Amino acid sequence: MKLNLCSQLISIILLTGCGAQITRVENPERVGNEGKYQNLFDSHFVGEGPHHINDELDLLKPEEKKSHEASFLDPVPAHKYDKAHGYSYNDLVHQEININEHKRGQITWLGHASFLIQQMNHDAFVTDPVFDEFDGMAGWLGQQLSPSWIRLGEAPIKAKQLPFVSGVLISHDHFDHLNSKTLNNFNPNTQLYLPLDSGSDVDYSSGPITEMDWYTQSQHNNTKVHFLPANHTSARGIFDSKKSLWGGWMIDDGQYKVYFAGDTGYSDVFKDIRKKVGAMDVCLMPIVAYHASMRAVHMSPEDALQAANDLGCKVFVPWGYGTWTLGCEHVHEPLRRLDLAIRQSQPNFVVKALKMGESLNYHQLLSSAQPLRLSSKVNKINQLN
Repeated sequence: MKLNLCSQLISIILLTGCGAQITRVENPERVGNEGKYQNLFDSHFVGEGPHHINDELDLLKPEEKKSHEASFLDPVPAHKYDKAHGYSYNDLVHQEININEHKRGQITWLGHASFLIQQMNHDAFVTDPVFDEFDGMAGWLGQQLSPSWIRLGEAPIKAKQLPFVSGVLISHDHFDHLNSKTLNNFNPNTQLYLPLDSGSDVDYSSGPITEMDWYTQSQHNNTKVHFLPANHTSARGIFDSKKSLWGGWMIDDGQYKVYFAGDTGYSDVFKDIRKKVGAMDVCLMPIVAYHASMRAVHMSPEDALQAANDLGCKVFVPWGYGTWTLGCEHVHEPLRRLDLAIRQSQPNFVVKALKMGESLNYHQLLSSAQPLRLSSKVNKINQLN
């Protein structure tokens, strides 16, 4: 089915739960969800695995191995060792955080799935900001039942420190990606972009809300905002699985395309995205929670590199590690495995792992007179762990 980006339906509805006015952007060429959304493409990974030769590698140091008995209701109980033993949160926080609203063509990692994106056209966005503990009674209960739900350290940046941000992009409604307390600390009139049918999952009073379907776009000041498909799922409670949409975002300032994948598994969706909206300049890619059956909805480092190749990325920045232990893996594993995967696959794009609060000026990198060479641009990933 060919989806036409120019063909979309825009309606305005009133969300009675919080009284907010929502602009809803739908793609009329997509089949109705009939109560539940589905991924456009099948996952390449079925069952428990192992799915890749690296799945069976032990990447932990002896001193990091502390036997651990998972709690009964741990969301991902199948892990042998304490997932944060030997990890220091402060070691992953950049020591010289300097947020400057006048920067252009720059991203700053704010932890987990959250990035500050400062474009060439003066528009600034934040992705999936969760700068507090998980929302509500469900979040509180999860913290009582499992340490996986508890932050490993304070967020390096708070929403009130970002008064120049005018748009927030949410990939889906899981607790580590959508947090009402954080959202309401942004400046009044901050535009909130959500997947379709996610408005009821948020109590947001700071600004207007736009819900978007896959392969639709909105205009935010001078930026084209695209909502794109992913291989994942959604749920805020026990009975609402897949009733709201999920996906990734691409923002285009006319000079650079910055892509934020959101949580996703690997599938042909990335080839489809490139076919419909073109190659990406910067790709912000998840590399966590990929063990066993979770591989269908999360990417390993090897998967993320392949997805970036499918997308035609020029700069690859990983995320997801170090803030919570929601996956099966130890905190140190994803970056070590990414380092190994780079050596195995020799990708033809720049890979840069950041510390929380650290910035990367992609404009300076991509506009350099020197040709981009992986060997000279990849940072020493193992230095971070």
